[in-house]
Amino acid sequence: MKISNYKLQITNLKQTGFTLIELIIVLLIIGVSAGIVGIAINRSSGNHQLKTFAREVSAVLRYARSQAVSEKRMYCFFIDSSEGMLKLYTENTGTDSEEKFVQVLNRSIPDEVQIVLTGRDADSSFIEFFPIGNSTGGVVEVSNRKEKVYFVHVNRITGKVEVKQGES
Repeated sequence: MKISNYKLQITNLKQTGFTLIELIIVLLIIGVSAGIVGIAINRSSGNHQLKTFAREVSAVLRYARSQAVSEKRMYCFFIDSSEGMLKLYTENTGTDSEEKFVQVLNRSIPDEVQIVLTGRDADSSFIEFFPIGNSTGGVVEVSNRKEKVYFVHVNRITGKVEVKQGES
């Protein structure tokens, strides 16, 4: 009886485990899944860059407003489309220079991003912030080639800045 019981245990051990074919199929499924995830991450990176740039624009506008109030002088946010730059200027209070305005910030616009400013006039490309906290107001539209859009609104009366995602 002991011998037959031993053979039963040996046959049970042979049936456990995975075959080489099963392991290869599982590895193929994992590889294909990882490839799909990589493609999805790569597609969303452009949208992430757009959102980050829209937040940077809003940060520059908030900085301009807070500096205008704290320093009691006017700040001007300007989009230079020909050079692809965002610029921030302030009034020159120093007596050593004849310049009326001094450049505070100069930031390049990424190639993948289009930026349009709709101000108080149809052709204005700047927003001014005044010492009492108000501004000329406007909307900065930040978009990319994938039809994703963010709007940075500047309230004319309060000068407050907020970012909203647009409809794609």
